[in-house]
Amino acid sequence: MKMSELYPLKFEPVLKETIWGGTSLVKRYNKKGDPGKTYGESWEISAVQDNLSVVSNGFL
Repeated sequence: MKMSELYPLKFEPVLKETIWGGTSLVKRYNKKGDPGKTYGESWEISAVQDNLSVVSNGFL
């Protein structure tokens, strides 16, 4: 791969539903999720089992 082909990786965040959460992560910050659920955390990148981040751009 040439240096000119490099680009920043972007990841899909993992939204975590919590009892203290609200709807702002989806409605105000445009995170992909169910607007009716109460999300209290947005894991921007994660290597936790069953909550792995997924690359949202490119071929990886």
